[in-house]
Amino acid sequence: MSTTMDRTSPIPLYFQLKQVLLQQIEQGEWQPGDMIPGEQELQETFGLSRTTVRQTLAELVNEGRLHRQRGRGTFVTRPKFAHDPNVRPGAAGYLQSEGLTPGWQVISADWVAEPPEGVRERLKIDKTIRVFRVHRLRLANDEPIGYHFAYVPELFFPHLNLERLTEGGSMRYLRDVPQMHNSVTQRTIEATAANGPEIEMLGATSGEPILTIERLILADDGTPIELLWAAYFGDRFKYQVTI
Repeated sequence: MSTTMDRTSPIPLYFQLKQVLLQQIEQGEWQPGDMIPGEQELQETFGLSRTTVRQTLAELVNEGRLHRQRGRGTFVTRPKFAHDPNVRPGAAGYLQSEGLTPGWQVISADWVAEPPEGVRERLKIDKTIRVFRVHRLRLANDEPIGYHFAYVPELFFPHLNLERLTEGGSMRYLRDVPQMHNSVTQRTIEATAANGPEIEMLGATSGEPILTIERLILADDGTPIELLWAAYFGDRFKYQVTI
């Protein structure tokens, strides 16, 4: 890595430093997930001011090439996994196309005596109706990139294929439910900061960007079939919508 800045060049010093750091990333000297040198080290190595170094790092963070973890440092961003629910083969197929092995880890699949607040309301059921919960981790090369909590009213339980929980897309276990034919899927997507669940399940750092997704599947008569709450690393996953 060249540490010499051309101070006679019309190219700003921050941009020269940016090109040097990008070269380190693109040539594989720094791998996704690697921590890069700190601000002080970069200042000393390149003979630059603190303001110049900060401007460079800020641009790379804004462009998604680097990300900061409070109290830890600045890291090379991992490539984002893209998912477009309207395009097949979906997330699993995309991961495979990127040379990654998709998978699931089933944490639990059982009845819950009292689901979290809001579940019964969203499913339009009262306390006399049992709720089946599926808790899974979405994996890429055996590494967790997200988690799912899915809730299904007992009406549909006889048609669930639990053997498919570790296969393909997140809806595969629902494919034998007759009401899935002509069903409608509503999704709500939101950016949040990591708190307890993400830290515990994904190993995220407090405050790290997280993409949360709520999915509600409705039969053609409006009956809710499944309510899903999911969360993914914001710097690893992007959600695309094709209209």
